[in-house]
Amino acid sequence: MSVCTAAVGICLAVVVVSAVHLVAKALRADLAANTADGMFGYTHVLTGAGLDETAYFALRQRWRAGDQALADVDGMVPVIQGSVRIDTASYAVTGFDPLADVRRGQVPAPAAQRDLGDFLASDVVLAPPAVAAAVRTAGTIAGLRVEVVEQSAGQGLYADLPTAQRLLGRAGELDAVWLRVANRRSALLAWLDGLLPGIDAALDVAAPTIPGFTLSAASRWQPLRRFADATVFLLGMLAILSVFMAAALAAQASLTNAARRRRERERLLALGTSRASLRWLATAEGAMIGCLGTGAGLVIGAGVAKWLLDAAQISHGAATIDPSLLAKSLVCGVLVAGALPALADRVAPGQLAPSAHSRSPALGQAGVLALTAAVLIAAAALWHGSLAGAFTALLALALAQVGTAVPALAGAMQAAAAASLTRQPARPSLGGLNARATLRALADRAGEIKLALGALSVAAAVAIAMSLMVASLRQDFLSMLAQRLPPGVSVQLPADAPAIAAADMDWIRALPAVQTVRRYGELSARLASGPVQVEFAELDEAETARYGYEGRLAEAAMVNEVGARLHGLGVGETATVQADGVAVAVPIAHVFADYGATRPRMIVPLAWQDHFAPSTTTGDIGGPIGWRRATATAAEADVDAVTRLLGDRFGAASVRNHQEIRTLALEVFDRTFAASRLLTAVALAVAAVGLYAALAAMLAARQREFRLLTAVGYSRARIWRLGLVQTTLLGSVAALAALPLGIFMAWVLCAIVQPLAFGWRIALQLDWGVVGYPLLLCVAVAAAAGAVPSYRASFRR
Repeated sequence: MSVCTAAVGICLAVVVVSAVHLVAKALRADLAANTADGMFGYTHVLTGAGLDETAYFALRQRWRAGDQALADVDGMVPVIQGSVRIDTASYAVTGFDPLADVRRGQVPAPAAQRDLGDFLASDVVLAPPAVAAAVRTAGTIAGLRVEVVEQSAGQGLYADLPTAQRLLGRAGELDAVWLRVANRRSALLAWLDGLLPGIDAALDVAAPTIPGFTLSAASRWQPLRRFADATVFLLGMLAILSVFMAAALAAQASLTNAARRRRERERLLALGTSRASLRWLATAEGAMIGCLGTGAGLVIGAGVAKWLLDAAQISHGAATIDPSLLAKSLVCGVLVAGALPALADRVAPGQLAPSAHSRSPALGQAGVLALTAAVLIAAAALWHGSLAGAFTALLALALAQVGTAVPALAGAMQAAAAASLTRQPARPSLGGLNARATLRALADRAGEIKLALGALSVAAAVAIAMSLMVASLRQDFLSMLAQRLPPGVSVQLPADAPAIAAADMDWIRALPAVQTVRRYGELSARLASGPVQVEFAELDEAETARYGYEGRLAEAAMVNEVGARLHGLGVGETATVQADGVAVAVPIAHVFADYGATRPRMIVPLAWQDHFAPSTTTGDIGGPIGWRRATATAAEADVDAVTRLLGDRFGAASVRNHQEIRTLALEVFDRTFAASRLLTAVALAVAAVGLYAALAAMLAARQREFRLLTAVGYSRARIWRLGLVQTTLLGSVAALAALPLGIFMAWVLCAIVQPLAFGWRIALQLDWGVVGYPLLLCVAVAAAAGAVPSYRASFRR
């Protein structure tokens, strides 16, 4: 039975490792295929106030001459960016020099479609199929006749540098230089990422210092790519925690098996068998058990990974077992199972499972030092302010949880047991004996199963952290819905549709049920440091309240957190916005939370449209501003009727009832994060199975104690209840130790990981009802894990 229990524990450990590894690998491939960064492999963006063609050629000459500051640069290409108007739509334009980089394919090279010389000699633009159709229909862009070539890569229009400069009316100007900087850690990171998929996503390529210019990572300008990197990095860290937890479970299973075989080894030693032979035998037996558990775990883990990926509708292909996964599984399974029994044989029985009287209830000098070291490592990692630092802190505290927090609580129970033994009642009763026996046995055995108990405690802490983060995120989600879905009905026309004209607005206002009407304009623009999306709206009290500002704005604008961070803007500062050859100084009055927006966004008062479009005073078709969005409010009883009328005029696909969207979004949110509770239960169940093996060995070793209790009048049913109470108290120890760690993990996720991953900070909401669910679940799974071993131990003849 001990062999079977050990094999099951090792199998479970390998299942955790393989499932997390395969899911992380598949999700990373899926994100890489669906998050094109639009920069075609370039790693950094170089900008500067004096950047023009002359400065670029001087920089390139320094690079060719071997300037040490540019030693890590493998390629560079000059870029100009802006927007052009085609018919009624505005499209982004990126101009580049296709001959600038010695490595082809790093920019959308037209050589695959046509002769490169023709591309350079003629005015040719590359565009995705939908944009290419609009260009062919228009025939010209900004009065310049161009030839279009369909290109699937990238977004918007691409052209050689002189053509783009003519289209944008900016001869001789540049906006940036894209650099490809060599990653000198690439070999190490490639190996590490293969072992723990996603772990290198938070480690940016080191950027050189180039005097006179600003150099920033490409991911800084591609928030969607940053989000993808953060997602796969979370999985990479989960892979680390899974290896740690799996090794703890496998170690507990192996040590439990060794402890149960100790009497057999003592008999063999008495018969003359050498200790070396027994160690080799224990190693061989452990390795065989490890091989069986590892093989089964790999097969089951691949099945679990496929089930999870299918449920998430993620393309994964065949779940293949790669060398990295095999190596991790062998370490967690075969190596741990083979080495620990031999090591356990070198430890005296009293050292492996010390009694309550031999252990100090205090944490001990070694425990204090370990806890102090963990806290210092966590503080230093958090001070670093990166995803890697955040999860280094969490891992250090998880190790401290297993090594110090759980044993410290066990020591406290030992002190309680000792205190209860010193207070002898005048009339000893069976109930008092029961309580003292419970506490004493709990203190005696908690140290023996501390690995399994620590694994359960860490799993409960993660469950608490996830539950608190989801509950807090839901509050922010409601705020996001209030901002992005104002009351009423919205009209959102596609880019190739005619704009919402003044006559359309008059028609909407004339509808009998409509109370208020608003129209919104959009304009692709840029600041000195990069692109920005400018939106025009009537910023009265009702509109600004959606963005957290009190009062009306007529002479200043609002910018989102992404724009403030990327462009270095703050309240009271002025941003120079350039669009269609016009530069406008815009003061900033408010920075608003944009809840994970993927691009910089600025909202300016509606009256400012004349500054950006001096040729038009109505904002109708013909100006550079796209007017394709409007909202109308009505009484609740009239919303459906207004929705139908707007759908008849603008098309049903362009009209949305915001209340319906809000209801649907909440349903999707709740349904999506209901899966987190299921995963929480699964994680605790996994830890409970590891605890089961430890409890089975612990209770089996207490047969003499149970026989003594039977002799003093205990029934077998009462002994079973005694064992069940003790295992439930063990679960309570794990839950109590998990509470502070879980709250701290939740704070790290909300205050550090969330801003780095999604761009905004979640306000942590301490809801004790939410915390209570994983705590009760932790105690329940511990009780369930001990129910069967307690029954078998008490009713065994």
